[in-house]
Amino acid sequence: MRTPHLLSLLVALGFATSLRGAEVEKPTGTYASKITPGAVRSPQMQGGLVRVTWSEIEPQPGKFDFEPIQQQVRLLKPEMNWTLAIHGGWTSTDSPESFPRAWRRPLSLSPGWLVSEFNVKTFSMSFRGNPVQMPKYWDPTVQKRLQMMLQAVGDKYAQDARLKLIYVPQMTSNGTEGHFNGVSSETLYRAAEIDPRDANAEQKFGDLWLKAAGETTHSVLQAFPGKAVAFEVHELFRSPKIPARLIAQFQKEEFEDRVGIAMWWISGKTDYQPGLIALLKEYPGDLYGQVIGRSDQSHRFPNGDYTAVFRQAEELGMRYIEPWNYEFEHGTSDKAMKKFNATAKSRYKKR
Repeated sequence: MRTPHLLSLLVALGFATSLRGAEVEKPTGTYASKITPGAVRSPQMQGGLVRVTWSEIEPQPGKFDFEPIQQQVRLLKPEMNWTLAIHGGWTSTDSPESFPRAWRRPLSLSPGWLVSEFNVKTFSMSFRGNPVQMPKYWDPTVQKRLQMMLQAVGDKYAQDARLKLIYVPQMTSNGTEGHFNGVSSETLYRAAEIDPRDANAEQKFGDLWLKAAGETTHSVLQAFPGKAVAFEVHELFRSPKIPARLIAQFQKEEFEDRVGIAMWWISGKTDYQPGLIALLKEYPGDLYGQVIGRSDQSHRFPNGDYTAVFRQAEELGMRYIEPWNYEFEHGTSDKAMKKFNATAKSRYKKR
């Protein structure tokens, strides 16, 4: 069921037409959120997400190492497609020894030379309980270097017919998802030089964020002509207002009907970010999802039912979803995946 006040909000913000342009070939079905030798043996795996950090593919300014991408692409079968997420984010951690094991390498998501060589200003924030230094997304130098990096990657891979989607890098907690979980509103406002007591503080931060998000998205579009693009959204300041503005912005003609919205926290539940879920239910454009966790993490799913993920994905009209590699390796939900693949292929075969 549509929610009238949210639909009105989108109209008021200039929401235009659907993103589902026939001229761009977009991914459908189930892709592994991490490509592994075991996952690629699954007949349900249509492709895989290649994930790299900006710091590892551009270790020095203008010097690129594409081997981290190649290593993952080589694992795929020839008939499998792939998508790409280049994580932006923090340039350093203040306490590397206390960082979770999975995040000790690399010690930055965005390259440290942004600070050491280009004097980009950062602000201190928390990531998974650890203090990190985060560049400001709206900094002109950050935007320029993002554009240069994306163009280099595009020069290498834009003509690869198996590459179906590119995520927009963000300067956020994990560099692809659009959230600052665990970071206080005051920290973000002060980073943007906004008085936290200002009644319009959220609006002003949103203005900065939309400008930066739009610039980086344009850089992706320019670097990968004819490719589908996705921007991941989360609530900011515990509100769907800024994501709603982002969604509306990406419907403008300048974004070429190529930018879809990603939801990297699909679980089948509706009690986490309910306002944003309601917004996405109304959204007629392309939706891409990543499952919030593994099927053996039963607490993440309603009544422990992992298959609720696929029912919710179909309800939202997602054309593509990324279960974790665990599901492909162990065949935990082959029946549900097979059904979703068939439904998505049928629904979007001419789009």
